[in-house]
Amino acid sequence: RAASSRKGTALVPVANGTEEMEAVILADVLRRAGMEVSVASVEADKAVRCSRQVTIVADEMIGDVVGESFDLVAVPGGMPGAERLRDSADLASVLANHVGLVGAVCAAPQVVLQGQSLFKGRRMTCHPAFQPMLAGPKDSVGNRVVVDAGLITSQGPGTTFEFALSLVGELLGHEAAAEVGEPMVLPNDAEESLARFGDPGPSAALGTTPSVLVPIANGTEEMEAVILADVLRRAGFRVVIASCEDGILQIEASRMVKIRADCLLEKVLGESFDAILLPGGMPGAERLGGNESLVRMLRDQKKEGRLYGAVCAAPAVALQPNGLMDQIEAATCHPGFMHALASPSEARVVLSQNCLTSRGPGTTFEFALAAIAILSGEESTVAEVAGPMVLPASFDPSRFAEKLGRH
Repeated sequence: RAASSRKGTALVPVANGTEEMEAVILADVLRRAGMEVSVASVEADKAVRCSRQVTIVADEMIGDVVGESFDLVAVPGGMPGAERLRDSADLASVLANHVGLVGAVCAAPQVVLQGQSLFKGRRMTCHPAFQPMLAGPKDSVGNRVVVDAGLITSQGPGTTFEFALSLVGELLGHEAAAEVGEPMVLPNDAEESLARFGDPGPSAALGTTPSVLVPIANGTEEMEAVILADVLRRAGFRVVIASCEDGILQIEASRMVKIRADCLLEKVLGESFDAILLPGGMPGAERLGGNESLVRMLRDQKKEGRLYGAVCAAPAVALQPNGLMDQIEAATCHPGFMHALASPSEARVVLSQNCLTSRGPGTTFEFALAAIAILSGEESTVAEVAGPMVLPASFDPSRFAEKLGRH
């Protein structure tokens, strides 16, 4: 397999309880770099139910790749997913015989690598909750990414973009990593994070548990869809991932990650949601914008003052052509689509009236946290969700409360 791709090959093993953001960011970023990526299930089925209940359908079974060669094995974390990966005899065989680069993130360095007695005495980091159990040198354990001669480790969902790009840089060079990273609109302290225009904002949540609809389609940007669902579920929100494909639950996203929706959109047409938030990706955003049922739901959402929004291409491709940006003072979207917006803002997240917009995969954590601040009305909730994800220092919960008018 290693010879079949000039840019290299990678294995991303997954299990029930794997952290879906980590697995999907790894697969997506590595594929953006041109690598051939196999997402392989260690379970009895290709479909795995991840830690925040997102169902990912693997490309292969782990038993089918034992004996194959990869340039990289990148292990996501999440619990109990990391334990299930550790206990997979097939994955243990792959790792024991692997001679290329190894990466592990979150719980996986301690639970999987050290659990299989690999890389003894090497410099590593892992999720802060597992650092007390991490053996070996401690001089780098606080770093977000640690590189140590054929081994790269990292801390959690909020470090996985950096982690994935470090893997790309190690295999393909720093120029390749920079080329992959630039279109993702990654965190940048020099950019304005949040902007709010107009008043009043969106109405409060309908009930004690906010409900959010995340529609998906073939060609949806998988990182954006999965980050939205995962982060909002961490806040205790009820999140429904609904397929906008006709009669088909499983979609193939823009970088070929297969996601099985919770239901078809038609099942929730009569429901009211506190928020409807669209991921981007092409042609996924076009497919969402062309779905008449979804557009009707969004128009009702706008009219009734409830939160709606979109990230990446979707503000320009799905919202604006359907009149959902009319009377909106400002919005943002992916830099490649900014020319299509009537009133563009370069802030990473923009709230204008009850419309929330954002720029790309690298701003989706902020987009989701902004929705949490709006719907929960609690700075403390934003902080509780953001903390365990190990987000960059620029993610300041108090700034979300200040900018969004919630204290």
